Amino acid sequence: MKRPGVIVGVLLAAAACTPPRPGPPVAARHLVLVTIDTLRADRLGCYGSRDVATPHLDRLASEGAMALHSTVHVPLTRPSHVSIFTGLYPAEHGIRDNVSPSLSPEVPTLTGVLKGAGFGTAAFVSSIVVSTQSGLGRGFDTYSDHFDVGGDDARFLNSLQKRGDVTMGEAVKWLESPAEGRRFAWIHLYDPHDPYEPPEPYASRYAGRPYDGEVAWSDELVGRLDAALERLGLRGETLLVVTSDHGEGLGEHGESVHGFFVYESTLRVPLLLRGPGITPGGRLAVTARSVDLFPTLLDLLAVPAPPGRRLSGRSLAPALRGGAALPEEPAYAESLLPLLHYGWSDLRAVRDGRWKYIQAPRPELYDLQSDPGELRDLASAEPARVEALRAGLARRLEAERAAAPAVGAAGVPADLLEKLGALGYLGAGAPAAGSSASAADPKDKIGEYKVLNRLVREGLVRLREKDYTASEQRFRELLRRGVESFEVHYYLGRALVGQGRPREAVPHFEAAVGRLPGFGAAHLALADCRIALGELRPAVEALRRGQAQSPKDPRLLEREAQVWRRLGDRRQAIRAYEAAVALAPKDALLKVQLGEAYRDAGEPDRAIALLREAVALDPSTASYWNSLGMILGAKGELAEAEKAFRETVARDGGNAQYAYNLGLALLRQGRTEEATAVFRRTLELEPGFTAARARLAETRSAPSPRP
Repeated sequence: MKRPGVIVGVLLAAAACTPPRPGPPVAARHLVLVTIDTLRADRLGCYGSRDVATPHLDRLASEGAMALHSTVHVPLTRPSHVSIFTGLYPAEHGIRDNVSPSLSPEVPTLTGVLKGAGFGTAAFVSSIVVSTQSGLGRGFDTYSDHFDVGGDDARFLNSLQKRGDVTMGEAVKWLESPAEGRRFAWIHLYDPHDPYEPPEPYASRYAGRPYDGEVAWSDELVGRLDAALERLGLRGETLLVVTSDHGEGLGEHGESVHGFFVYESTLRVPLLLRGPGITPGGRLAVTARSVDLFPTLLDLLAVPAPPGRRLSGRSLAPALRGGAALPEEPAYAESLLPLLHYGWSDLRAVRDGRWKYIQAPRPELYDLQSDPGELRDLASAEPARVEALRAGLARRLEAERAAAPAVGAAGVPADLLEKLGALGYLGAGAPAAGSSASAADPKDKIGEYKVLNRLVREGLVRLREKDYTASEQRFRELLRRGVESFEVHYYLGRALVGQGRPREAVPHFEAAVGRLPGFGAAHLALADCRIALGELRPAVEALRRGQAQSPKDPRLLEREAQVWRRLGDRRQAIRAYEAAVALAPKDALLKVQLGEAYRDAGEPDRAIALLREAVALDPSTASYWNSLGMILGAKGELAEAEKAFRETVARDGGNAQYAYNLGLALLRQGRTEEATAVFRRTLELEPGFTAARARLAETRSAPSPRP
């Protein structure tokens, strides 16, 4: 007879919500998935909290079902959300960090399956961590991920998220819009994430406890959503799901935020579900995992799973409907941050029912039933249990090493990487040599980690504030402490460039490129240093190396075209611009630049066509209209040039050059009186505009028009 817990995955637990009901399953028509970033389960009343008011979430739990134990697989926003949307573990979908390549288009997503089943789809996200670059936007008809950081560097850290009421307002507006057929909305709220800044009255109500204030504020936002569903007549046919991507350390085990350790403070999250077919008041006793959501939601919506694709999760729908008990299955979690960035040990964990094993240089074992805070390590007292769990985890890691996709940060925009770093997310650096057995235990490094993390934050903030000397000092201190990560070299190079020292920056950008060859912005920065040094041919070489690694980055081609124009090679410039436009066909500026290159090459008709496309894409930019007018005027199409210049002046009436161009088009059409007025306006804007004064003199000496 097997001893309980000795073999991973054999422990069974009751998972039924209530006795089964007769009849076929009832499917929900619509799905609304709310992920509240950084939400700990123990802050909700339905999970036992008495310190935070969460009436709307508690009501959802009572009207629907809740998982008593729900866990994520990595305590970081992007990889955790990708596991939710794919039903796969991080090693299987390839996203292991917040700064990472986009999710491969070969990996099916929940959104893609629902879109294929005829659902209208929309997402409203509150953090750049899950912007379209993440790959999560695939399959959504609408993906609202605009973040107005603004130019106030002093507020940089506070500007990285969209406040929840804005996000929820966008989502409700979408739900209010007329639509036929089934609908899926994903609403991502970021408010409980650091920095904690709850609005009133929650800031005062939870003075000294801003995280709790953010949780209460998020509860209000869920209440607004629920009220909208009721008002719109959608509540009864909608599956409403609320969960989180990870929790928050809040000082437990020395961890202030999340991402470093794999304790329950950052892995345990709420999971609440309400909708057709779900037994009200149900309590799911079996451990629910992020990978279980994909098959569970499809089951509750009666949508078939993608054929031929294996999901790592299993459907919890039978238990949620009040069916038979489900067996307990192991729950896996990881933190690679200590290894990837510092050469310390990675952390892997497996939970099997009440028992949780953490693999580290000093392994840990906890009985979560009697010790939910993981304060009493039982590894030395339970060697047989430790060995069984370790062996099961070893088999998983061996399979991971054999099949996992490569991990990196290819294709991430530089500004996104910088913003994530300022949040305390240190992007993927080159893994240091070593293994879990020989590298330092993160438990021994939490103090040092806090210092290094602080230096990164300070270095990035100083960089944003253009205090380049202070930024350089922080990143050099990190190098002195042995942190040879991509970020340290890349941002040190940026700080040196800011001080006008491109030659010193070159080796750091070279080091950054060596660590992350697919990061296009590093190649771009290296090329810009070569350009500043007058080394144009080496700049082209740097850009082409970058293109080989990031073939979908139009910025590298755009810069190459600019270098060729400086070298006087118009055909090479056009070739590069054409390739850039092919990658970014909706980029109006690229079309303007390509049009100007064709103008310089003596092909005005192609130039005019491109400029017209540009102003159609972006009619608000005055300079685009001005470029169109200049080419039309040079070709002799004066009436069309006049129209373009009038559009220019309408958008920027304070620019003397634009006014002068309009006056010139009028003068060349013989409309002297109108031109005179425009030239006078030009001189009002810029009294020293010599050409405008000369043209005005011409109009005064011109013969008066015949009556």
